[in-house]
Amino acid sequence: MENRPEFVIVWLGLTKIGVVTALLNTHLQPDGLVHCTTIADTKWMIVGEELAWKLEDVATKLAHLDFFIYGNGELTAQAAAAYLPQAFPLDAELKKMKSDRPPQLIRKNAKISTVDTALLIYTSGTTGLPKAARVNHFSIISRSLVFKYAMHLSMDDRLYCALPLYHTSGGNLAVGMMIFSGATLCISQRFSTSKFWAEVRAYDCTVIQYIGEMCRYLLNAPAKVNDKMNHIRAAFGNGLRPDVWAPFQERFGVPSVYEFYGSTEGPMGMLNACTTKADQGHLGRRGFIVNMFTGVVIVKYDVEKDDYIRSKKGFLQKCAVNEPGELIVKVDKKDPARRFQGYYRNTKESSKKVLTDVFKKGDMYFRTGDLFKEDENHCWHFVDRVGDTFRWKGENVATNEVAEAVSKFPGLSEICIYGVEVPGSDGRACMAAMVFDENSFDLKAFAAFVKQQLPSYAMPLFLRKLKTMSVTGTMKHEKAKLRKEGIDPSIISDGLWIFNRVKDNYEPLTSETYHQAITKSRL
Repeated sequence: MENRPEFVIVWLGLTKIGVVTALLNTHLQPDGLVHCTTIADTKWMIVGEELAWKLEDVATKLAHLDFFIYGNGELTAQAAAAYLPQAFPLDAELKKMKSDRPPQLIRKNAKISTVDTALLIYTSGTTGLPKAARVNHFSIISRSLVFKYAMHLSMDDRLYCALPLYHTSGGNLAVGMMIFSGATLCISQRFSTSKFWAEVRAYDCTVIQYIGEMCRYLLNAPAKVNDKMNHIRAAFGNGLRPDVWAPFQERFGVPSVYEFYGSTEGPMGMLNACTTKADQGHLGRRGFIVNMFTGVVIVKYDVEKDDYIRSKKGFLQKCAVNEPGELIVKVDKKDPARRFQGYYRNTKESSKKVLTDVFKKGDMYFRTGDLFKEDENHCWHFVDRVGDTFRWKGENVATNEVAEAVSKFPGLSEICIYGVEVPGSDGRACMAAMVFDENSFDLKAFAAFVKQQLPSYAMPLFLRKLKTMSVTGTMKHEKAKLRKEGIDPSIISDGLWIFNRVKDNYEPLTSETYHQAITKSRL
């Protein structure tokens, strides 16, 4: 089901009677859809009539399921007849139901605990098949209340959400904030750069939600005289890059930004309530309360060996100020706030996310898989994903930091930084996949810019021109795919360039220049 009010109504109603609802990504291909329904032990599937066509070719593989189509009467019947003749028209069934609240006796029979699983929300699956993360009632309630009180939400607010409701940020956080504050949730069918502000103004929204590269897309759109003509008092979300943060607030007149960090399955979160310019660009500050209650630690991590750096006694070691390391979080099975619920029916992957005997025998910590650093002011900064950071010429290269520096060059619509293997060389060389207009883009000026902004080991040695950037449902770049495709011009049809250190400029990467770079160690 696509973004629509019924999406929220369905999972809320099912959750209230103890049913665990699995929120399916609407972009899943047939094999992925079968996988996701299988690992969730699915018995029933509720399908929006607008997506019934996607099930026609895969229905035989899901013959064990009971299908219900939800639409608006006539459309439901048409969709069922055309694509899922075996489906029950949910609209007709709902009309038979009473609209009054069930008696208390019936409601009491639904014995639900706060630690029971409420939802299954799938990981993006960028490095493999999606995993079903278990989300309990406590998690939904606690996360929603944090934002309600931090942002002072009330019934007077209108929240604008253009994020997919099958992911945590939209379907869990935004919905929960609506429930516990009484605010109105304005749901857009999907994110659109051209329609975003028009819809915000049309529905007189006071709060907007963002994720990933959304703010960069909005910032890259042509400036308009009415950019600040809105009633937005706050924006909340995650993945706002430091180089976008200040320009976004200034251009669109957004007074406050609530930037958070967290994961669907993780037992912690960070929040920066940014109300002044001094607060921009970080993920919150380590203070007394954090030290007392969260158990958040940054530990030394060897990027080259892809493993932790241990003491002589075999325990992990905490990082120094401004030293990047992996962020880990203390786990306590008895405390709902610190419990790692794991992935449904996937003990193997669940166990990979938990470290034991970290600082002493018997302790347990959750692996975030993210590299962080803490500065001299005790502010947290995201560095990179573990696996994205790479080594070149004996130095660590953080893709996130390179992207922040390179994206300041004018004319770039989008950029993705990753490391690529070069035959005959150790480590990985930096590559930038970019969306830009080749006719107006000045490669020589770009070469001079990155050389000035970055150390030689971190500057992009290879460039790849993309027509569009491939992203996940949460607007994260699909680096794994780009990394796998590498730099071989005989395989890649996109425009490719290599940095020529003699000419101090980029030149087309052809079979000849590719061979020279490998055999003559020009990199």
